[in-house]
Amino acid sequence: MLPAEQMSLITPEDSALERLHRDVRFVSELVADIRDSLPMQRRPLPEWVKQLHIRVTYLRRNGYCPCCQAIPVCDEHGKLPDAELDHWLNRFRNGPQESWLVCRSCNELLETPTFKATAHSSFYSYQAALRLFLTGQRELF
Repeated sequence: MLPAEQMSLITPEDSALERLHRDVRFVSELVADIRDSLPMQRRPLPEWVKQLHIRVTYLRRNGYCPCCQAIPVCDEHGKLPDAELDHWLNRFRNGPQESWLVCRSCNELLETPTFKATAHSSFYSYQAALRLFLTGQRELF
């Protein structure tokens, strides 16, 4: 059913097709408004990126969080329960160069700009280690 303001625009000489087009435009605009008001969703990391981060973190960081270097995030069997994959750059970028495997506490703290600024060098140090695997200079297995 159309809202009252839309109903008042319909005249007897309107064709059914014109009314249908008007209704479709109205619904389309409504859906666009709803979509624009939703929070941005994170783009999920592909499985190969997750596995790459687990392997690199295990081999180059002995399984410890590359951010705080105090909490184990993975072992030879895979990701540990309190480990999380962080989208460092933004929610829509999901490649290995834009993400890393960190502990839950660091991931929560990375939401604050001051902590993220202090973790900047840790992220780029981790990325330097990751780059060796991406370019084939180091073996993953």
